Amino acid sequence: METIIVGERGQVTIPKSIRKKYNIKAKQPVIIEDRNGEIVIKPVIVIPTKDLEKYAREFSDEFIEEVIRENKLTPEREQEILKKLKKNA
Repeated sequence: METIIVGERGQVTIPKSIRKKYNIKAKQPVIIEDRNGEIVIKPVIVIPTKDLEKYAREFSDEFIEEVIRENKLTPEREQEILKKLKKNA
């Protein structure tokens, strides 16, 4: 467990050791959720719909179902995030 400071604009920095452990890169989207009084931050796996079939062959059906269940982003929100990533790249 690590203690971090919330900045004036509500921003927090994920410690380097945790970013490295979960392979979270700069400008990568993450999911943040309120889970029974805890704040949970999870890395997002973004797979463009056009590439989904190609990647689906590499993973088990159970894994794909879990990813779909865990995906909290609407298609509109995904596009918004992708636009911001391209703009900041």
